[in-house]
Amino acid sequence: MITSKPGLSGSHGYRVERITFESEGVPVVGQIFLPDVTASVPGVVALGPFGFVKEQAPTQYATRLAREGYVVLIFDPRHSGESGGEPRRLESPAAKIQDVRAAVRWLANRPEVDPARIGALGICQGASEMIASAAEPAIRAVALVSGQYLYRENLNGFFGGGGPTLDQRIARGRAALAKFKESGAVEYTPVVSISDKSVGLPWPPIHDWYQPWTTAKWGEPSRWENRYATMSDAEVWSFDVDLHARHLEKPTLIVHGEQSDGLVAAARHVHDLIPARLKRLVIVDGVFHTRFYDDPIVVDPAAAEVAAWFDAHLR
Repeated sequence: MITSKPGLSGSHGYRVERITFESEGVPVVGQIFLPDVTASVPGVVALGPFGFVKEQAPTQYATRLAREGYVVLIFDPRHSGESGGEPRRLESPAAKIQDVRAAVRWLANRPEVDPARIGALGICQGASEMIASAAEPAIRAVALVSGQYLYRENLNGFFGGGGPTLDQRIARGRAALAKFKESGAVEYTPVVSISDKSVGLPWPPIHDWYQPWTTAKWGEPSRWENRYATMSDAEVWSFDVDLHARHLEKPTLIVHGEQSDGLVAAARHVHDLIPARLKRLVIVDGVFHTRFYDDPIVVDPAAAEVAAWFDAHLR
């Protein structure tokens, strides 16, 4: 009988290593996907959706890009999953941007990676944070998939179906932050619920995608938690991706579903703001947002678009 660890056999086209690096002095835990190559190759750092852990959407793209010859680094942002950082489950675009910069520096020092050829991949909310992270000089090309683009007009529509408005969410975040600064007490809000409109992502289809992650996965406890620190609302929902998109001059690919967050209008809004000479917008007809997370019928061609973009601008 032959036994092996998943992802370590050469027949898969890549192997996986658990790694740790530091961001702002805090340990960050991730995985690096290493293709079966001998020469140094391009590297990619990936970010996922609101409240994500590395085992979710980033893994789906890392496996596919590794088979295409890319070294891919995915990680749990500080405050989540296996990474350090207090308070737990804080959603902070600023912290994630710092984490990406630390990840890029770590990846550039790997012997398998050509430090002059590093790309950034953002999925869902990670798209907004990667647009801001692209100011990092080592990042040479950007790919954004099913983005949740954080700008006021889009977010007003995002929270327009009942429950707290955008401004009410920002206000409750500021109140929770003030309480934390005064007493150290951390308030939490569920990420999803089938009926409660006050949660972070208050839509039944989003709940249906996340709900299986509240229980054991592959015989192990899930590292994803259905909660986030309420103080996050003050920062996340006041983040303005437009300010960063206006300065993004690196080659940028946007892949967006017709029914992804903000619909086609949000993707076109960001695409049109980006001044990069080399940019491309791909709209996938009829596809809902979360299908880009793990539906192979959607992820396979989306990852192929990403690989082709990086082939053109990192090879």
